Amino acid sequence: KPDLNHLKFQYSADEQLIEKLKTFEKQMIDRSYKFGLLYVREGQTDEIEMFGNCNPSNDFEEFLEWLGEKITLKGWTDFRGGLDVKNDTTGQHSIFTKFADFNVMFHVSTLLPFNEQDKQQLERKRHIGNDIIVLIYLDGPTVVFDPTVVCSHYNHVFVVIRKQPKINEANLNEITKYSISIASKHGVRPFAPFLPYPAIISKTLQSRDWFFVKLINYERGAVYAKDFVTKVSRTRSTLMRDIISKINKK
Repeated sequence: KPDLNHLKFQYSADEQLIEKLKTFEKQMIDRSYKFGLLYVREGQTDEIEMFGNCNPSNDFEEFLEWLGEKITLKGWTDFRGGLDVKNDTTGQHSIFTKFADFNVMFHVSTLLPFNEQDKQQLERKRHIGNDIIVLIYLDGPTVVFDPTVVCSHYNHVFVVIRKQPKINEANLNEITKYSISIASKHGVRPFAPFLPYPAIISKTLQSRDWFFVKLINYERGAVYAKDFVTKVSRTRSTLMRDIISKINKK
């Protein structure tokens, strides 16, 4: 329990105080999220190869359809997640969805602009490198991912996805399944819902709900890691001081 003995309490006759405190708490809860999505082919081991991928497989396109809607960025009026919606400088399309009352925009590596003259693909890294959560899609049965090859101080959680082989490829009714593993930086603790055992989910609406809750909860928790907690505390303190100053003036 917090030690309150050294604090001085003051009565407030402000009838709007409770509403102001409710607004304060709502401001601390994000309703819009952006997640990175990096496509990795078989045999690729460094980020230059990964960020340089174009023309992904049908399996990856199937995964994108499960995540959300492929939207046209120019003229887009909903949450844009830092993408250009006027001049196509960040690509022409992206993946967006509304989950519950949350907006989610994905920064998909293969949909962001590719520059043949830029070996490092800095335009792609500029967006994905500034996402707290990054999905890693492994397109192949033996491809592996080492989180240390992605150079970003901002990325804190990597969610690694791989499509599982079907028992009978000729059976069109067999549900697609994905294996999932998670790697996070020090200071980011695990958050529910936890991975099942074995860590394989089916491509169903129920699993999709589970997946998005997992992503959102992990990002909410990651902002309290040491790299972000100072900024969060500073924002809360500034907003609370503003409320207190307005009350004292009355």
